[in-house]
Amino acid sequence: MERRPGPGPGGISEADAAWPGRLRRIMRAGLTYWRQPAVIDSAELLLTELVTNALRHGPDHNIDVRVHLRSGRCVIAVTDGSSDRPELRDPGPTEEGGRGLLLVDALACAWGVSSDGTTTWCALPLN
Repeated sequence: MERRPGPGPGGISEADAAWPGRLRRIMRAGLTYWRQPAVIDSAELLLTELVTNALRHGPDHNIDVRVHLRSGRCVIAVTDGSSDRPELRDPGPTEEGGRGLLLVDALACAWGVSSDGTTTWCALPLN
């Protein structure tokens, strides 16, 4: 996805803020085509969290998003070009953010970060 950085809520431009919704629609169509409707809702949430983290915390470079089926899993990988490794946080009850990776950790059967820190991925089991 081609970034259009600029000022906006959370440091995300209006143009960039439209990307998660577009990508959810594309992934929904792909998973429907691949006859995997049982994972669509969870996959949409995971994709949204990973892409939003990349938009908020990654550099203003383009972001690469890949979704594929492999070994009985739906794998979602987001590359943002940042070597800063994402970490699970324990946000307080009044904090408005910081729960994205907690959701990924709770919903995915596996998740991780590439050795160079540029790609965060997660997987969902297929039925």
